[in-house]
Amino acid sequence: MSKNMQIKYPFLYDILLFPFELMLIRSWRRCLWTRLPGLRVLEVGAGTGLNIPFYGKERQVTALDIGKSGLQRAKRRADKTAVQVDFIQGNAEALPFPGESFDAVAATFLFCSIENPRCGLAEMQRVLRPGGTLLLLEHVRAAGLLGKIMDIFSAPIYRLFNEHIARETDKLVRQSGFVNITVMPLFFDLVKLIRAEKPTDTKI
Repeated sequence: MSKNMQIKYPFLYDILLFPFELMLIRSWRRCLWTRLPGLRVLEVGAGTGLNIPFYGKERQVTALDIGKSGLQRAKRRADKTAVQVDFIQGNAEALPFPGESFDAVAATFLFCSIENPRCGLAEMQRVLRPGGTLLLLEHVRAAGLLGKIMDIFSAPIYRLFNEHIARETDKLVRQSGFVNITVMPLFFDLVKLIRAEKPTDTKI
């Protein structure tokens, strides 16, 4: 099994993240979900359900996460809304769905915490229909001096928090067979909204 990060204390996680959500992240989440096409949508790495308020009533959303405790909190969050969500406990590197099951796949801050990001991207591409959309909100390795500083601290931060702070997820998407790729910087060169499509003439 992958070392996908599980949220051990979901309530504390939400409290610690709240000021950042209020100042920045919530607007980034809205930016992602307003750009997401299609009715059948998969969110990978749903965590405690912080994206649920932005799902939209018209979508059929499946929310997947490897951690049971985070999903339980996400379910309680969904119960307070009119959004219909199917919650699935599963691994981002071995998605438990047939190929071409979804119109779109979304993830927020997922690729810093999975063991094999190439495998995760391949699985997302597999479950997308031809022409389907991938949307990722990710922090990535910055360019220039800041990127070199991130490289220095990457290993100790991973040992402490199981987080990869210097992954070049935008480049990995380009190398994974997706097409029509656009990258929108949201916070300097550190946080990006990555949009890509599965080729219409290839089955993964």
